[in-house]
Amino acid sequence: MTIEPLVLNRHFKAPPERVFAAFTEKPLMQGWYGPESMTTPHCEVDARVGGKYRIEMHKSDGAVNIVTGEFKEVAPPEKLVFSWGWLNGAGRNPETLVTITFKPRDGGTDLTLVQSGFLKEEFRDGHREGWTSSWSALDALLDGRPKAATAGPEVMGDSRSTYTRSVRIAFFEKGVAHELKPLPPHSPDIIALNPFGKIPVLRLGDASLYEASAILRYIDEVYPGPALMPAEPLARAKAEQWISAFNAYFDKPIVRNYILHYIFPRGPEGKPDRAAIEAAVPEIRKALDALEGGYGDKDYLVGDAPSLPDFLFAPPISYLGLFPEGRDLLAQHPNVKRAHETFARRTSFLEATKPAA
Repeated sequence: MTIEPLVLNRHFKAPPERVFAAFTEKPLMQGWYGPESMTTPHCEVDARVGGKYRIEMHKSDGAVNIVTGEFKEVAPPEKLVFSWGWLNGAGRNPETLVTITFKPRDGGTDLTLVQSGFLKEEFRDGHREGWTSSWSALDALLDGRPKAATAGPEVMGDSRSTYTRSVRIAFFEKGVAHELKPLPPHSPDIIALNPFGKIPVLRLGDASLYEASAILRYIDEVYPGPALMPAEPLARAKAEQWISAFNAYFDKPIVRNYILHYIFPRGPEGKPDRAAIEAAVPEIRKALDALEGGYGDKDYLVGDAPSLPDFLFAPPISYLGLFPEGRDLLAQHPNVKRAHETFARRTSFLEATKPAA
């Protein structure tokens, strides 16, 4: 069964050059793309034949829809043709083709959009609603009235925090734009959303989440992009095992009982508490022994791609190598050291661990 294409007509009170630019120039596209309840904080566009685009539209609840495609014809200010496909998890939905013509009339532009290649009528009709709602925002933009802002995902926490860094690594791996709101633990804004006062907190418009493990799972399940947990049941259970082990057996000896004594020294004369550090070393060694076997000759804990447990381990292992006992312990655990050095070269890690501006 052949599905009839979607055909839409609209008159805009702006010349064709201006309307054409709204479909091909990043600052203008970010001002109107997506239904009225959404914002477009991230957009990449290369408006030439063979050039690609990627448009990221955020809902107020934190959900993100991402569409990508390639420009097939670019003839300003008369015609624009591009492919259109929504990201769906690690894949992409079936592609459609969008053809837009721009014709001058009465000082404005008659725009005709034809979108073809739909597999189901409901997909076509859903796009009718999406384009119509988006064009209300385009009307406002062309009239000099910016689209109302809707909050995207916001990570609340200290940029130095290991758990905050883990959450941000997940966002960067997904390719999802987010804001970091610098806040220390137990600050009023944190207490208001997490009664235990710990960071990070993820704010999603009027909703929020705390506990890094829960936030990481939410990011993986809600946002498009690569899957951050294995699909196969045993591999997924292994990943869950390492997440639980990190929270139960690794975070306290490595971060609470060792790293923080160097970063926030509370010993005599404002120096690190040597007794506390020396007491932590055997527990760190025990934890690293387990991790050494977990990595073996692999660079990731589960499978051939990074997953959520790797995101949790990378930040504290990075800190561990900054201090003398930690460096010695890592030298005794070459698998952990090698795997961390591999992960530390990933763009997501480099972005998440940038010093605060």
